[in-house]
Amino acid sequence: MARAFGLTDGVDGVDGVDGVDGVSGSGAATGAAPAVIRPVGVSPALAFAPGEDWYRGNKWPPENSEPPGTAAPASWALNPINAFTPLTAPISEGGVATLPPRGWSPSFYSVVLVTEFAQRPGWPTIDISGHLPQTPAALQAELDQLAALIEFRPGVLAEAVAQRDSLSVWWCGALGYNAHSHPSTYYLTQGVLAVAQFQAHYHKNKYQRPRPSQLSPSLLPPLDVPGHASYPSAHATESYCLSLCLAEVLTRAAAINPPRPVFPSQPDPLQRIAQRIARNREVLGLHYPSDSAAGKDLAQHTFAILKTCPTIDALMDAAAAEWRALVVA
Repeated sequence: MARAFGLTDGVDGVDGVDGVDGVSGSGAATGAAPAVIRPVGVSPALAFAPGEDWYRGNKWPPENSEPPGTAAPASWALNPINAFTPLTAPISEGGVATLPPRGWSPSFYSVVLVTEFAQRPGWPTIDISGHLPQTPAALQAELDQLAALIEFRPGVLAEAVAQRDSLSVWWCGALGYNAHSHPSTYYLTQGVLAVAQFQAHYHKNKYQRPRPSQLSPSLLPPLDVPGHASYPSAHATESYCLSLCLAEVLTRAAAINPPRPVFPSQPDPLQRIAQRIARNREVLGLHYPSDSAAGKDLAQHTFAILKTCPTIDALMDAAAAEWRALVVA
């Protein structure tokens, strides 16, 4: 994971913290907005000052816009709206700020949510070791399966490359939401992705599993192999965690106006998106099937802990409120 939560001074793009293997700052996904730069130089006054025949230069605030001795305009006084009102109320156990968090970028607020998650008990002791192959034959079977998947690379390559840095756009497209239409949902999903990323890399460091192509050069991945260990798949962990999160939000939305089911009489498309993204990483030869299985397992354990975090739980309720009028009848 080269960029984690993005550069300190980065600008939020399409997905905020979204992405696992990107190499640039936050917003590295395709279509990300350029960084906003607001230089302030020296701008000429609109008129000469009395007795002068040159334009005074204004920096900011424009203290030279009026003749010498003129009082500063009332507009430069303290802004009463923001002066003593924090962007959000302080967050404590059982008490959560007004949501969505006004004035925060999704990427930086995700760090707040990761911090809250890290204080919950149990997350370091999650055991996902049961998915590792226990015999040489089991390991070889995984490598043989990955070799058989190579023929699917031409058909999936463009999709898999797009999923390298950007994940949540698939859920945004399936459900039809974005940061502007559903802000609480967006803050929530970006935070969940950051927590899942945190969890995946904690366990990657614990297990230190080599990548499949390090054992079988015949796999020759079409992308550079990410610079971290293989087990579990971070893409699988993030994808399944995001699907669980959105399913919970839609379930809460349905409960607001019962008895409307969210996805009546059809397979869960959210889980299918996660399954597809994880499988695409196997097609590329970047992950073993057991990496994906471990990522799904880790996502389930992680989400159970996420629901005990006060701010994340409140964001789920706020997100559900955004969806209640749109739940399928």
